Amino acid sequence: MDLTAEIRKAHRTVGGEGRTHTIVLNRLYPASPEEVWSAWTEPERLARWFEPVSGDLHEGGRYRLEDSGTVGTVERCARPRALRVTWEYEGSISAVDLTLTPAGDETELELRHEVPDDEHWARFGPAAGGIGWDFSLLPLSMHLAGDPRVPAEVLEGTELGNDLTRWAAGEWAAAHEASGAGAATAKEAAERTLEFYLA
Repeated sequence: MDLTAEIRKAHRTVGGEGRTHTIVLNRLYPASPEEVWSAWTEPERLARWFEPVSGDLHEGGRYRLEDSGTVGTVERCARPRALRVTWEYEGSISAVDLTLTPAGDETELELRHEVPDDEHWARFGPAAGGIGWDFSLLPLSMHLAGDPRVPAEVLEGTELGNDLTRWAAGEWAAAHEASGAGAATAKEAAERTLEFYLA
């Protein structure tokens, strides 16, 4: 799988109003909604490309991502169309919505991460969360395609991974500016994010 071509398949936008911002990624996967849903919601599959998960994985239940320590509540679970969870990490509470829509013999995935307008956003903008999701959707692509490589070995600290991070930071800066942020604000936030990811 060509990961450089793969990361470019996602469309990135930034929205929100009031005290909330929204990071949005849209892209197509050459798989059925059921297959993509299974990859997102079955613990044994999720652990292969994202993180090990534990807890009550039903609507109203609490979950925990074992590697990052992220926890939350499953607020909506409508197989195989829509999933909404709270995203609670290091004292910050946000929400993630996943929507799957049939598109011929493919599936359109929309991921929306609603984040608070806080100090973290002021410093890093959408790139911090956006790049994180970019580097989650790439392993999902590999998983769905049956690519046997271990994502971390391909992407973390490698020349390819660093190049893709730089490219994604530029895309998120452009999306940030398109949402109404000043060009300098968007650029500086993306640069701070890039410095963090490449440290």
